[in-house]
Amino acid sequence: MPSSLASALKTLVHVSNVIHTCAGIYMWEFITTLDFEWEVYTGRRPWRWSFLVYVAARVLALACFILTLVGFNLTREFNCEAWLRSLLVTAWLAAACASLLLVLRGVAIWGRDSRIVAICMAFWLANIAGSFYATTRGQVVWSPVLHLCLISHTDQYRWSIMINFVQDTVLLSIMIFGVLHKRNATHLWNMLYFQGLLWILAATMTELPSVALGFKNINDGWNMMFQYPHLTFMVIASSRAYRDLFQYITSDQDSYTARRGRKPQGMQNTPRCCQDMQVTVTKTIEFDVELRLGDDAPALPRSEDEESGSYSPELTKEEQQIRTLELQMRQDLEI
Repeated sequence: MPSSLASALKTLVHVSNVIHTCAGIYMWEFITTLDFEWEVYTGRRPWRWSFLVYVAARVLALACFILTLVGFNLTREFNCEAWLRSLLVTAWLAAACASLLLVLRGVAIWGRDSRIVAICMAFWLANIAGSFYATTRGQVVWSPVLHLCLISHTDQYRWSIMINFVQDTVLLSIMIFGVLHKRNATHLWNMLYFQGLLWILAATMTELPSVALGFKNINDGWNMMFQYPHLTFMVIASSRAYRDLFQYITSDQDSYTARRGRKPQGMQNTPRCCQDMQVTVTKTIEFDVELRLGDDAPALPRSEDEESGSYSPELTKEEQQIRTLELQMRQDLEI
């Protein structure tokens, strides 16, 4: 057996291992996060049209992995051409939907600025055009010796992968610069910032090797080696970022209410007449207090916070500003 053919077959074995690993990771992620979709379907969370993009990205990626596993494990001859085209369509559409979630995030962060919308949509549509071109490229034949479909001419996908890489770079840059432009002390800003860093890391580590190997064109196995990790981690990163943000902005309380709305220990579930107030003084305050003891003292009306079991101390001016910023960001990011 020629050394080049032996090397190609060895690489194909490694590709198969990578594909099965990525499929296992993605299917575990898909199954363990179905509760989020169920909450939306059952009305426990509000409906947003962007939820359709989220579902499409996840379902198309799942279909791609199922098709791949079937093609790599089915030992009887089948229509390899139809299999390859279906595989490419689901893979590229899943990547396009993941990129669209990135577009929506960037547009929302920049306050739906028309210039940002135009730039993001131009790059996204260019990527769609490259993706459809890629679905017509490559060749595949059934190998009676190996009992599987052998894909060849995978170097023809390199320009589509390059366009996708440029698009992701531009969209991620727009998103992260938008986040940095609106830097503040809110919990929501921190979440957006770290999600952006994770997104950039996932794109760089999985997509840049695909571009480099596509242009190097060692063999078909190496050309495909990083394409499945890229699809896996980009769909997972985009869906997790969308899911975390969706859950945060559709929660019943803002972060300050959630963090400061608890009664101090010792005041919970205690009758009003027997409550011991525990005060921590952080500022020097002068005040006059008139105490009226005894059963004849009129009971003060219970506040709404006390009835609900929450405790909402008065916010400082700085905290009020942070809360206002966070509420505004939540409103801007509702997509």
